[in-house]
Amino acid sequence: MRQVALLRGVNLGKRKLIMSELRALAERAGYTNVTTLLASGNLILDAREKGAKLEAALEKMIHAGLGLKTDIHVRTGAELAAVVAANPFKAFAKASPSFMVAAFMRAPASAAELAAMAASAETGEEWKQGPGCLYIKFPNGQGPSKLKSPKLSTARNWNTVTKLAALAGGE
Repeated sequence: MRQVALLRGVNLGKRKLIMSELRALAERAGYTNVTTLLASGNLILDAREKGAKLEAALEKMIHAGLGLKTDIHVRTGAELAAVVAANPFKAFAKASPSFMVAAFMRAPASAAELAAMAASAETGEEWKQGPGCLYIKFPNGQGPSKLKSPKLSTARNWNTVTKLAALAGGE
């Protein structure tokens, strides 16, 4: 089954990961049709496992093979297509795709996380819960924002989300 593994917090600061090494590691582990998108930890592959089992297997593989401990959020092509289809900010995403993100999470944001977001929103940010993600609109970009996103999430801008959906066969 074609799936996308979204690695959290790679190639930020000292957490460096070379995508060609990640692809080679995944291929040695037996995954097929392996590719990456950008240098931000987007691994597209065919795997028998799915969901939490694939997340755990990839987290263990990357830690053992590359020495990097990271959370991974896996989505199928159909799940990514559902994220694209359910976007509550479609017009904004079309006009400003790099200012719109989907923060992928294993569980919906808690009331406390949503309250922290509301308290830290200073530049007009808006958000809505979605299927396995939180849609976040940054009218002035992410740079000036002080928005406190949920800690156990990994965000991708809308350009990346739609490209990943297409690569995973979900669009």
